[in-house]
Amino acid sequence: MLGKRLVGVGLLVGMGAFLAIGTFVGGVGSLAADELGGNSVLLPASDPNNAGEWALNANVSDEFSSPQLDTNKWLVQGTDGVYKSNWIGRAPSQFSTDNVRIEDGMLKIESRWEPDFEFSEKRDMSWKKVKEGLAYENVTTAAVICKNEFLYGYMEIRCKAADASVTSAFWATGSNTELDVFEFSGRPKQANKTHLESELWSSIHDWSKKGGPTTWTDRLQLGFKVAEGFHVYGLDWDPEYLKFYADGKLVRTVLRKEIGDEAWVLTGPISIWVDSEIFPWHGIPEKEDLPADYEVDYIRVWQKRNLQVRPRVLAAEEAGFDSSRMVVGQVVYDFESPVQLKTKQENWWIAADSRPHFVIVKEKAASGRKSLRFHHSGAMDGTAVAFAPHGSMKVASGSHELSMQVWVEPGSSVQQINVVLENPWLTLKPFDLSGVATGEWVTLTQEFSRSSASGPKDRPRLIVNPEDAGKGTSTVYVDRLTIR
Repeated sequence: MLGKRLVGVGLLVGMGAFLAIGTFVGGVGSLAADELGGNSVLLPASDPNNAGEWALNANVSDEFSSPQLDTNKWLVQGTDGVYKSNWIGRAPSQFSTDNVRIEDGMLKIESRWEPDFEFSEKRDMSWKKVKEGLAYENVTTAAVICKNEFLYGYMEIRCKAADASVTSAFWATGSNTELDVFEFSGRPKQANKTHLESELWSSIHDWSKKGGPTTWTDRLQLGFKVAEGFHVYGLDWDPEYLKFYADGKLVRTVLRKEIGDEAWVLTGPISIWVDSEIFPWHGIPEKEDLPADYEVDYIRVWQKRNLQVRPRVLAAEEAGFDSSRMVVGQVVYDFESPVQLKTKQENWWIAADSRPHFVIVKEKAASGRKSLRFHHSGAMDGTAVAFAPHGSMKVASGSHELSMQVWVEPGSSVQQINVVLENPWLTLKPFDLSGVATGEWVTLTQEFSRSSASGPKDRPRLIVNPEDAGKGTSTVYVDRLTIR
């Protein structure tokens, strides 16, 4: 067993409330005493003397020394059908909950050759050069996501990348942001890309905009192969800069004032991810290359108290950008998994008297494997309603577009579906189904306008009234309800 490497051990002297076993006021969380006991504390590799007066945030740190993964702190992507951000992995690989284990005091994320796995039938369209998309097949990987968030601090991981043509990544999402500390490729399959074996590739993405465009990215050579041994990687995330470290040495500095406020989207709480994926443009592993483990010795996050935060001001707003068209958050309902809210996940809610009519099923889908089905036979006794979770819709004031894909079974008597937005209340024009082509997916779209932005309990509800359903029999599937 590889023992825990104590990167920095010392006494916090003269810091009042910063005792080794105590509480850090201001929402950072409990301090964690080192496993050696006493008043010794874990300190950043970048600051072993703690000149920065760092305090360990135990809510987002883990030594992985327990026999099992702490599921109160970590989500294994796909557990109980929960997929944060609806991300099942990058094809041809797909996330599997079976590929995560605690062994030798470490978190191990395995990539397997597993052609008999129940792969999704949908195609991954994320690689734009392959217009028909990639199939999920043969390889399973995994993702582990922290259930708790933090805002600013120094995050550190000791790990060894997987020795295969898969990624070993340390990154974070939240507040419409993606921060990639690194996306390592331990042994790319393509012979002309061996430089990736020692490359630190980091990026920032803005997910308040369609497609999550990259606002900053950089690559540098570390001077060692990331899959050949354990190394310590750190990132100091400050309101004004990012500082990247390798084995305690500063290797890159990114200043907010240099990349600009519009690109600097790192202003809200985030959650840490560690995962493995396949980047098909770097080559796809073969059966003999697997299994391969991405091994994580620990993840630690330290924070400072009384940190002064300068708010983000978008240069685009200063230039008169029409922010009324901007969607705040991802407002796409595809029924594949519970809806991700700020601190939890919730399913669509269907009242008991509506459940004979509305249900989420695997029978048919425009994408993925699930959709919302409406069904009735004969005259309906009452109104059928399906509700998205409270707070799942965040849109600015002004003009927007709502679209949804529908499949109407031939012979259905249903005439229309109604949509209501709840906070502030707005009844949209009914979606007319009477002239829609049957037996195929059809996209219905309408524009609407709101005088004010979404309130804290905003959500859409879908409604079919008895007079809308008719007296015959109807089956309608709804998928990809999208608000832009």
